Amino acid sequence: MDSTAPAAPNHTARPGPLRLDAEQVPVPDLTRLCRHALRVSGAVRWAQIAVPVRHGTKVTSSAGELSSAAADAVGRGPRAAAARSGVPVVVDDVASDQRWPALRRESPGAPASLLVLPLGPVGGTLSLAADTPWTFDPEVRAVAGEVARLAGRVLTARDQPGSDPGARARDVVVAARALLARHEQVSPDAAFELLLERAHRYSETVLACAEQVLDELGGAPADEQTRPPEPATLRRAIAYLEEHASVDVDVADVAAAAGLGVRGLQMAFRRWRDTTPLAYLREVRLARAHQELRDADARTSGETVADIAARWHFTHPGRFSVTYRERYGCSPSETLRA
Repeated sequence: MDSTAPAAPNHTARPGPLRLDAEQVPVPDLTRLCRHALRVSGAVRWAQIAVPVRHGTKVTSSAGELSSAAADAVGRGPRAAAARSGVPVVVDDVASDQRWPALRRESPGAPASLLVLPLGPVGGTLSLAADTPWTFDPEVRAVAGEVARLAGRVLTARDQPGSDPGARARDVVVAARALLARHEQVSPDAAFELLLERAHRYSETVLACAEQVLDELGGAPADEQTRPPEPATLRRAIAYLEEHASVDVDVADVAAAAGLGVRGLQMAFRRWRDTTPLAYLREVRLARAHQELRDADARTSGETVADIAARWHFTHPGRFSVTYRERYGCSPSETLRA
């Protein structure tokens, strides 16, 4: 057999990646998605999307912090492996993983764990670096995968004939649902219900709400931006709680007064006050009891600690005393006698 004869074409070989021109790569959109990717876990400190383009170069977008030497080692090692194979690369513990000696040499600037996800036909990758080992458990990988899938859709839909806007819209909703579920610590189904509730409340499409969620969760960290004012719905809920603190309160009534569903109310309190509606109500009642204890004269009014506590729905004297001391540094009876 002539060894110089051309080999028969291999029709089962994986097709080569699509190649975009550098100017076709939507860098601002990819940078925004990198910011979204930072939120898949609190330990993630750097995200980068790398897209190969014509003439053998790459266009990259990134967010977060990683030394240039460590980023280069990621590119030459795990990122290159994921791009070649088309399958994700997970490095659970950089310090002990023998596959990437160049990364270990960058210590202490190297990340503790890595995840690299291919972006599909464009041949690009999404790389995430975290401060702690074993960050990328299956749950985190699933959320990161939704962001990577959306990035791939953004790239393949860019200036491509016959692109499917509906498919991209579905990916936006799925990515928003995944990030919202992670952020609120609820199931994906519950997160989708939150999107529907938000769309109904503001008379917007689910897609518009999903894009808003991506912007909110992928925005600049709080210390890099001016915190927006609390929403009117939350202010109405707080006003209702403060006005009705002396009577029995049902969370559904608070939500109705605010113009929210119960899940939306809980979400608003977690996001803006880092608490729950009922925990906020207890704080209001505790403050009111404290003020009455300060104002009361036990010798002339005959008021007791138990009387005042009961008026503000603290029915267990022992627990009230413990809670009061933790909050004000003294016992209720000491305040009453002062």
